[in-house]
Amino acid sequence: MRKIFLVIGEQCKDVFIYGNCERFSPEAPVPVFNPIEVVDNLGMAGNVVANLNAIIGKYGYKGDEDRFGDSVASILSQARMTKTRYVDKKSNHIFIRVDENDSVSPLDIKGEFIKDAITQSNAIVISDYDKGFLHDDIIEWICEIGKDKMIFLDSKRPLTQEILSSVDFVKLNSGEYENVPARLKILYEEKFIVTLGSKGAMYKSKLYPSNNPLQTIDVSGAGDTFLAGFVFQFVKTKDVGESIEFANEMAQIVVSKRGVSTI
Repeated sequence: MRKIFLVIGEQCKDVFIYGNCERFSPEAPVPVFNPIEVVDNLGMAGNVVANLNAIIGKYGYKGDEDRFGDSVASILSQARMTKTRYVDKKSNHIFIRVDENDSVSPLDIKGEFIKDAITQSNAIVISDYDKGFLHDDIIEWICEIGKDKMIFLDSKRPLTQEILSSVDFVKLNSGEYENVPARLKILYEEKFIVTLGSKGAMYKSKLYPSNNPLQTIDVSGAGDTFLAGFVFQFVKTKDVGESIEFANEMAQIVVSKRGVSTI
C-alpha cells in the first residue's frame, strides 16, 4: 500500500571544499589551504528528504499502472543557511566549518496547503534544528492537525511535556538526551530513541549495536539518515527494534562515504 511521508523542517546548503595543505603561511602559524574540488547538496531536513527518497527507491512500494508508489512531500525553509567545510582531500580531515545565515523566518501556518499536506500524509517527520523555522507552538499545531498520523521528531530545542505527549517518537543523540529532564525521560521512556554513533542506538535501556560496521569516513548527516531509515521501516513494520536495526544499517552506509550522502 502506498505511503506518503511528509518532512517539515529547516534545510541548509552543505558545501564541502576539498583540497590539500602542503605548507604553512609565512604570515601566521596556520596551514595554507589549496582548494581542488567543491561538492554541495541540501542538508538538515533536506538531507532527511533525500535519504527518504533514496530508501524508498530501493526498499519502498513502487506501485503499478493503477496505484502510485511511496512518496515524500516536504515543507522546508529556504536553503539560505550554508555550512561550508574545508576538508583535506586525502585524509578527510575537516580544517574548519563556516556557517552563514544561521537563522530563518518562522513557518507561516496560515496556509491551507500545510493542513492539506498534513492530512494527506501517513507519517510526519519534524526535523527541527532550532534555527527559527519551528517554535513550540508551531510544532504543537502540527501535532494537533496530524494527531491521527504517526509523528516522528528530531529536535535540537529543549523538549516540553506538551510536545512529547503529542509525538510517537523522538530521535536524539546522546548529548541531547542528557539534557532532557529526568522526569520527562521516565514519563516518556517509550518515545526516546538515542543514537550512539558507531555503537548503534538505545531504546528503553536496550542497546541495538551497529552490526558489521563499515569504515567510518565522514559522520556528517548520519543522524538524518538514521531518522529516515527508522521512519520508513517503522511505518512499514510497526516494529521498533527492527526499525532501529534498519536505521543503523542505513547510517552505516552513509558514514562510509564522503560528505553528506544518501544510501
